[in-house]
Amino acid sequence: MNTEVDIFQSGGAVATTHRANDGFTANITGSSITSKRISIRNNVFRLVVNGKEIDKSEARHIDVVVVNASPAVHRMYFEGEYKPGMKVSPPACWTSDSIKPDVAVENPQATQCVSCPQNVKGSGANGTKACRFSRRIAVVKAEDMSGDIFQVTLPAQSIFGNGNAERRPLHEYTDYVRANNQNLMSVVSRMSFDMDSSSTKVGFKPIRVLDDGEYETCTKQSTSEDAERAIKLTVSTNKEDTTDAFSQPATPRVEAPKAEPEIKPVVEDNIPEPVKREAEKPTVETKKTATPLPETGEVSLDDLVSEWE
Repeated sequence: MNTEVDIFQSGGAVATTHRANDGFTANITGSSITSKRISIRNNVFRLVVNGKEIDKSEARHIDVVVVNASPAVHRMYFEGEYKPGMKVSPPACWTSDSIKPDVAVENPQATQCVSCPQNVKGSGANGTKACRFSRRIAVVKAEDMSGDIFQVTLPAQSIFGNGNAERRPLHEYTDYVRANNQNLMSVVSRMSFDMDSSSTKVGFKPIRVLDDGEYETCTKQSTSEDAERAIKLTVSTNKEDTTDAFSQPATPRVEAPKAEPEIKPVVEDNIPEPVKREAEKPTVETKKTATPLPETGEVSLDDLVSEWE
């Protein structure tokens, strides 16, 4: 078997000028690259371009520079039973700010996230919340800071909580970096998997401080269209080409309450737990919202969102 690597794998494709546009290459496939992301599904770094996985790495870590991040934690609620490997229908409800459903949501579960029945512990499988947290960050590879910008979607366990010197969740890591008079864009961050976790989980560790030239490069990257697009929550509601992964009876939906009084925004790190309300008894058999992972019963948000995307 021929094991010779190609020029891109070997790093031999080096040029002094950018040669991406020759006037005809883009016309061959009839599509343009609109999104590049690094998926962390199943504790594997995967390069996904326009929704298709084109490469993956066996490495347990990757060194990046965070050049932007969504201003708030996102949330998504999926109806029905999730089975890994099956195509997932678009979420039934979502929010870009963790305060209220986005205006594009056709059937919001509540008027405010804090009072939503899907935001109550026990509304999901094994005592979890049915509506799941995520946060998007835009990163560049440490060895190619002026190159492509990638989107990384972090699940709740990679955002909140406490870590250690080797691996900290995003919010704790941000505080740690700031306490040392730096910011996320001024350091190379090692993003690595927690292999002791039963669900997908990554953490961050500072490797080195950028020099002035590198920081200037990343500053320009942070304000680019690609960086802005990477951190934005975009949800397609097109169901035409979506395989019905939920052919079994879906989880009975708790009726959303009527208009709630306006509330003040809450800090995403400490979103208060609403009091669980008594809902009308459903007329169909209750199903779990998702298949629990082994040991913990926790559903990997990245698996769910990655399958849908």
